[in-house]
Amino acid sequence: MFEGPVQDLIDELGKLPGIGPKSAQRIAFHLLSVEPPDIDRLTAVLAKVRDGVRFCAVCGNVSDNERCRICADPRRDGSQVCVVEEPKDVQAVERTREFRGRYHVLGGALDPLSGWGPTSCGSASC
Repeated sequence: MFEGPVQDLIDELGKLPGIGPKSAQRIAFHLLSVEPPDIDRLTAVLAKVRDGVRFCAVCGNVSDNERCRICADPRRDGSQVCVVEEPKDVQAVERTREFRGRYHVLGGALDPLSGWGPTSCGSASC
């Protein structure tokens, strides 16, 4: 184990999904080796995400406005709704360029046994 801020950084990175202890340590030491302007850019981007990104009030997708670009697009077919688990799934469907409807992002997998069902979604697109 390392001491002080280095260990704190490793611990925080290790909390990210898919980042185990070895990956967290590797990323931490990479960050220690880069130039200060690179760290400043990363810090600025993280602050922008923290302060400016929210979830669309209509569908639950990520957005920097109250409504995401898909919900704000009048060319989208409102009669078709694609229900997805997470915002990353919206991007996967969008990459196909086949679906021209709207989305509903659940924000997690349905789990009726623990009380998380269709009425739990909390979005205006339900």
